[in-house]
Amino acid sequence: MSANDRYSPTVRSRVPWTYAFTDAGDAGRDILGGKGAGLVEMVGLGLPVPPGFVIGTPCGRAYFDAFPGPALPGDLDGELAGRLTALEEAADRAFGNDEDPLLVSVRSGAPVSMPGMMDTVLNVGLTVAGTERLAARTGDPRFAYTSLERLLDTFARTVRGVDVGEVEDALLDLPPIADPGQAAKARCEALLKVIEVESGSAFPDAHGQLRESIEAVFRSWRSRRAKAYRKHKGIDEGMGTAVVVQTMVFGNRDDRSGSGVAFTRDPSTGARGAFGDFLFTAQGEDVVSGEHDTQPLPTIAERLPEVYDELLGTFDTLERHARDLCDIEFTIESGRLYLLQTRVGQRSGRAAVALAHDLVEDGLITVDEALTRVDDEQLLAAQAPRFADEAIDVIARGLAASPGAVTGSCAFDADRAAVLHENGKDVVLLRPTTSPADLPGVIASVGVVTGRGGRTSHAAVVARGMGRAAVCGVGVIQVAADKRGATLNGHELTEGELISVDGDRGIVSAGRREPTDAHEADPKLATFLRWKDER
Repeated sequence: MSANDRYSPTVRSRVPWTYAFTDAGDAGRDILGGKGAGLVEMVGLGLPVPPGFVIGTPCGRAYFDAFPGPALPGDLDGELAGRLTALEEAADRAFGNDEDPLLVSVRSGAPVSMPGMMDTVLNVGLTVAGTERLAARTGDPRFAYTSLERLLDTFARTVRGVDVGEVEDALLDLPPIADPGQAAKARCEALLKVIEVESGSAFPDAHGQLRESIEAVFRSWRSRRAKAYRKHKGIDEGMGTAVVVQTMVFGNRDDRSGSGVAFTRDPSTGARGAFGDFLFTAQGEDVVSGEHDTQPLPTIAERLPEVYDELLGTFDTLERHARDLCDIEFTIESGRLYLLQTRVGQRSGRAAVALAHDLVEDGLITVDEALTRVDDEQLLAAQAPRFADEAIDVIARGLAASPGAVTGSCAFDADRAAVLHENGKDVVLLRPTTSPADLPGVIASVGVVTGRGGRTSHAAVVARGMGRAAVCGVGVIQVAADKRGATLNGHELTEGELISVDGDRGIVSAGRREPTDAHEADPKLATFLRWKDER
């Protein structure tokens, strides 16, 4: 059966909308999406993966093709019921049961990696009554109500489309409450009200949450930021996205819990060794959002040495299986490791060359395959000049998030960055932190600087994938109300002022710096170029 036949209405009765991680059969990446395919592979390797299932890309295309407007297929409900029953049996919990509810995440998963461009909804299935029971059962109201708060906040913005300003205003109007659990409960009550008032209907029960969340994730395939990313990367819009529904595990459960994002090698340089960010008592979005100052992976070893050793073992297993650099999302709940995602990781041009060279040396790929792993744009980036070691007029130092040596005009807003770019300027985008909504500004820029966030934040991952120099976590960036000025750690900057970004060393300097070719020769690059010439 060809890929086109698989989606044909004439064979629809023989092709399911959904696939469990354990019985996906011959459904490939085009059906399961990259995230779903990676989860199926990890289950096959015996790695610790929370149970779940994939709603395939054909369902996403059917959603948009429905008449008179987008709608989930009518026969999807029966499949969802069967898949949820299997998850309930595995977890020994019931979806929609307030006494001990099964909670799930609903995440996007296109066949091609689009980091941060589409939506995720966590803690789906939690209700107000279920939260009260959870608080009583665990003796931890903070955990229970912050879990509901995360769901309500995402549901308001992402699922119901409530204006961000309305959500923030509802929370800002609350009086200060010292007790964390009571404070979270008050925020939940405010969010429930704003959802009902601004969207026109109340927060739904567990099954309503699931259905609306699935639709929201499918809709995010056609969001402004996703379209901009696909246009820049030349990704076919017709492939659509899958949706992954997975049993929740909680990185915010206690002080032996946390979430992280890791690469099996440094995605900026290709150097061997685990690379990534981690936060104790946090869920995954906290790590990649750029809103928090994360910790390096070895921090885990200080508190949970056995879990850290297990984590490093999974990195080796996955890299050898994929024969490539892997990007991994994971959660630790009460001292137990769970893997939530693996995919081939975005890398800089320099890392692409170094990795291809090392995989040949390790006997995992051939020279011919190595040459196909590095495209022309990456090879040019790998040969780009760098700044000399000396830097004067340094105004900030941070994390070297994406390599490169660039000088550009300051912009403090994504829309203003696009305007300056259209006027022929090289632009450096400076933001307190970036979100996927800033993508047009990243595309328009030669460099990115963020006040907060680690080397696996959205800003860092997207910048590396697009060949933009980036420095993250430089300190306090305060943008003026008119977005034409800012202060960086007290240093005043105005729109259009020239600054230089050294993404190799994590340095931001005032004025223009001239790159130089006088850096030490890269033997791996020289070998790769020789292979290319020989072929």
